[in-house]
Amino acid sequence: MERGVPDVAIRQEVTLPDKPSIAVLPFVNVSDDPKQEFFSDGITEEIINALSKLPQIFVIARNSSFTYKGKPVKVQQVAQDLGVNYVLEGSVRREQNRVRITAQLVDALTGRHVFF
Repeated sequence: MERGVPDVAIRQEVTLPDKPSIAVLPFVNVSDDPKQEFFSDGITEEIINALSKLPQIFVIARNSSFTYKGKPVKVQQVAQDLGVNYVLEGSVRREQNRVRITAQLVDALTGRHVFF
């Protein structure tokens, strides 16, 4: 820190887009195998890619969403940071020939689940 310059982050107000906006957080690998992290990331990327093809939805880029990978975060904070109305979060479990994917769509303003 330079002298006379306060160590304070400048926060800009984020304006929400005029259509529904969503950030897809990296899905958590809940398998016993840490090698399944690649699979979990792939599921997240596929969801982001599929949603981005819908013109009526504004989707936050993968690089922005993945900054939260492995970090405990509050949905409201993610929404404020990224300027979105909704956050999709979930987990992936892959064992042998079985895959279990759970997802929760959260209204970022209220913190309530829209669906799960």
